Amino acid sequence: MKIAKVSSLLVLSALALSSFNALAVTAAPGVSCAPLVKTKIAIAPYAALNTRLSNAVMTQLYALMKLVKDAATYNSLAAYAKLQVAAGGRIVITTPDGIVVYDSSKGTANTYANFVAKTINENHNSRIAILNAQLYECGLGVETKYSSTDKTTEDYVAARLGLGTTAAAASYLHSLGTVRLSVKH
Repeated sequence: MKIAKVSSLLVLSALALSSFNALAVTAAPGVSCAPLVKTKIAIAPYAALNTRLSNAVMTQLYALMKLVKDAATYNSLAAYAKLQVAAGGRIVITTPDGIVVYDSSKGTANTYANFVAKTINENHNSRIAILNAQLYECGLGVETKYSSTDKTTEDYVAARLGLGTTAAAASYLHSLGTVRLSVKH
């Protein structure tokens, strides 16, 4: 009897973990998101950005982020992040509290020393897409905003780093940060 219960528990755990894998790209039914995120993530312009943040990309970014402890490991993360915007756009990677780890718009400022000094870019903990990805169970955020600096509008999709990797990392209370992908128009 106990073996059957343990086996059932293991099967349920595996199913729960596999359902978190899907969250890297979509919000599962019954999982809370910020208002309208589930609707917006499925339509333009957010759908295309969200597709680029595939489960494979998020899993690799999670693995690389977890290793960052010196210049060499930081450079591996930066190189992979740079590949994600080779076709265009901007990628920002933050810690859970909004410290910018990498920002493709900052060029040579992307160094391990600048990350440690918190000088790559200002803290992004109040950016709506990033905040929603961190605060809501679904781990996703969307945003469109006008930049008074460069007079353009930018569309953003943010996804929490940690979904679909381990049971602890999948929890919205245990992430490594957020990845935000954006394009201007």
